[in-house]
Amino acid sequence: MIKSLSVLSSLALTLLVFFTGSVHAVAQDDLEGKNISSLTVKYRGPETVTRQRILDNMSSKAGQKYSAEKIDEDIRNLVSKGLVEDVDILADSRGGYLKLIVEVETKTNIVGVGFQNNTKFKSKELLKDLDFKPGVPLTDALILEGKNKILKKYNAFGYPDVVVRYLIRPTNRPGYSDLIYAIAEGHKSVVRNIKFAGNYNIPSHTLRNLMKTKQKGIFSFITKSGNIDLDKLEDDRELALEHYRNKGYLKVSSPGFSRVPAKDGRVDLVLIINEGARYTVNQVAFGPMKIFKPSELAPALTLKAGRGYSAEKIREDIKTIRAYYGSKGYADANVKPEIKPVSGTNVNVTYRVTEGRFYRVGKVTIEGNNITRDRVIRREIPLKPGDNFNTVDIETTRKRLRNLDYFSQVIVAPSGSAQTGYRDINVNVAEKKTGQLQFGVGFSSIDNIVGYINLEQTNFDIRNPSAFTGGGQRFGMEVRAGAETQNFKISLVEPWFLGRRLSLGGELYYKGSQFFSDFYDQTNAGGAVYIRKPLGKHSYIRGEYRLEQIDIDVDNDTPAGSAFLAEDDDYIRSTLGINYVYDNRDALSTPRRGHKVDLGIYYSGLGGDVNTYGITAKGAKHWNLWWDSILTLEGAVNVSDGSDDVPIFERQFLGGARNLRGYEFRDVGPRDAATGEVIGGNTSAYITAEMTFPLVEKVRLATFVDAGFVNEDSFDFSPSNLHSDIGLGLRLNLPFGPLAIDYAVPLNADDDEADNGGQFNFYINYEF
Repeated sequence: MIKSLSVLSSLALTLLVFFTGSVHAVAQDDLEGKNISSLTVKYRGPETVTRQRILDNMSSKAGQKYSAEKIDEDIRNLVSKGLVEDVDILADSRGGYLKLIVEVETKTNIVGVGFQNNTKFKSKELLKDLDFKPGVPLTDALILEGKNKILKKYNAFGYPDVVVRYLIRPTNRPGYSDLIYAIAEGHKSVVRNIKFAGNYNIPSHTLRNLMKTKQKGIFSFITKSGNIDLDKLEDDRELALEHYRNKGYLKVSSPGFSRVPAKDGRVDLVLIINEGARYTVNQVAFGPMKIFKPSELAPALTLKAGRGYSAEKIREDIKTIRAYYGSKGYADANVKPEIKPVSGTNVNVTYRVTEGRFYRVGKVTIEGNNITRDRVIRREIPLKPGDNFNTVDIETTRKRLRNLDYFSQVIVAPSGSAQTGYRDINVNVAEKKTGQLQFGVGFSSIDNIVGYINLEQTNFDIRNPSAFTGGGQRFGMEVRAGAETQNFKISLVEPWFLGRRLSLGGELYYKGSQFFSDFYDQTNAGGAVYIRKPLGKHSYIRGEYRLEQIDIDVDNDTPAGSAFLAEDDDYIRSTLGINYVYDNRDALSTPRRGHKVDLGIYYSGLGGDVNTYGITAKGAKHWNLWWDSILTLEGAVNVSDGSDDVPIFERQFLGGARNLRGYEFRDVGPRDAATGEVIGGNTSAYITAEMTFPLVEKVRLATFVDAGFVNEDSFDFSPSNLHSDIGLGLRLNLPFGPLAIDYAVPLNADDDEADNGGQFNFYINYEF
């Protein structure tokens, strides 16, 4: 008895059965669970794939039990991998044995790859990018991959109209062919200017900043600005129109960008815009609802009567309404906006809600975590079986898992449940490397040349000695060494201490610093332990205990009578500190919106040789203005005090890259009478105003003004010793890290010795 099985077998109820010349309808279940005695491969056409390779890519094996589901999976696998063009699996159950016969029609294999009509690039250049290997099956996916690489290469060099076709040319060897790409290169077009016409109510620079396509700039060899991608250009048109709709221009339209030739292969892009009238919202209402009353939802809406129509606000309102329903267990709630003109340029907007039914959480399953422990993922999921199903928490889960940065892909999706009135939650992740080793050389205007080695594992597991991964802890080790500094630090953080959203961390370190002063060296060696508790979405409180030995080694040639001589000693410092931090910035590097505030107090005196206390307050605020300019105000206030004299390592200094950039590092503050060098004060404050402008992609021009003072006494906020400067700089986001270059000149220096003319400051691997 031989049965023909195909990829549709799981959908069919019967199979055609051939036996002694007759045809019978037999249930597929007749084979289910029978032992497979053998598998045989037969070819329809050339044998371009070995029998063993076909069998290796099948889950059905001799000695296993027959499964229709596995047969379908095997067929899909062989086809999807490009091993075969077509496949049938026949079942022969005569004689009490179940034999599977795999009949395959194999794909043609590649002998060589050629090119036609290519003049911009030589064939060997294109072939190098494709990286095709002779003898592999010629699949549709492989052909498309090669075509896309050719298009990308031409687009990157200013050929947006390139067209790539292909043909398969059989060779004298059966089952083997050459792949030929025919290329129509088109003309070179590089963007000189981007212009707009008909945009009477929105400035051109605003629309230009929305676009992904950029004008050619001086750094285009790095940023690829000036290149034209036709798909991206269509996206840019839609971005411009969407911006108009968000400003109330409901019927705005545009035929698209036109290219006006300039010279030397350069073109001007011109977008003609038909703005139409600006519409105002006359009324915002709701259709019939049972779960909520309009008065409950209306205050949360962003679209308001009497204001301009906005497509973006409508989308936000739809999301808000669905979140309200989702938070109550109504996962299928659907919202459709109904927009009706009422008079002139006024419209009524009605949100019509299909509420759906109520659900609870069924099973929560996690897949794809071969390294990360199940509990590490599960603790980030706020929904538990039996809870009211909440779509807001589904999105929260997705964000939390992405923020872990353990996974290249995170899918959190609800699905039907075997239990009536329940929804299961399926979490599927694709893990990625979470450890990294970095080493290299850094250079700054403060500590000169520094060699460094950084080892980091963000998914560490101290309880898994065989692999040390998967536990969700953060481990780091850093070594830095140079002529002016020698640092070593090892740290470990448990972000869920005692199974709660409570971080427990600790570190051991050694810091040798020879760049603080010409008259002494400082070393710090010790350890710290801290605990951090989130207080809300953007804030947390952090408590720390630190115990360290601090050695101040004053040079022997320091003049008699110098205040530095009194600092020459070894100190044991035992410090307890607490900080409150609020941070809602939209990015850690180059933030455009939001602010950060850090308020702290500390006390040194829980044993040891130091008996002091202090307060710290620092903050930054960012505004995104016209032409993607960013205005930043940043400042800090620090005060140290104690029952004894405050030691030099707790005193305040200003000057250098992080505060007063027109002055040398730590060169603003009270001075030692014998040496003329700054010895620090007990109170400091500074403020910085900085504006950055985009020059080209990843390069920004900065202008700034700094002002600050350091006073000798504690809690002395007199500005009589005010120092200020003004300067220019560059902010470069380079592949190896951010680079800041600043040049500033003093404006007002109460201390003449601090005014040493203009100062350059530059640094790598520092956050700015």
